[in-house]
Amino acid sequence: MNGSLNKLYDFYQPPPPAWTPQTAAWYVVFSAIGLLILWFAARTIRRWIANRYRRAALRELATVPTQQYSTLLKRTALAAWPRDKVASLNGSAWLKFLDETSGESQFQHSPGNQIEEIGLRPITLSADTEQALRTLATKWIRRHRVQA
Repeated sequence: MNGSLNKLYDFYQPPPPAWTPQTAAWYVVFSAIGLLILWFAARTIRRWIANRYRRAALRELATVPTQQYSTLLKRTALAAWPRDKVASLNGSAWLKFLDETSGESQFQHSPGNQIEEIGLRPITLSADTEQALRTLATKWIRRHRVQA
């Protein structure tokens, strides 16, 4: 019995597979993926920097009284559009601008049409109206589209 065990040989172990790609096409694929990741990161960072005025406006919206909403929206618009296009707007032209840039017509209808009036005259608003105006201002700050 001892003699038959001496005739056994160890199993042949092949070398482990290589982790490096075997063809040049994989290097092209990895390079394309790397460039895509870099492009996406640069685009995300650029958008984040470009939208810092929105974040600042949203922070300020949480602290200002309802009477200053129109002023805050005007300052936010001045950060995004040229001064000659926005600074002279008031009244119905201002409300029309807000509607056009948001893609919805909520500022030309109640309660959105009161946003400029409450800044000029003290008006007593219900809690629901104040909340609706805050929601409208928040939506506009977050969703307005700047066309160059």
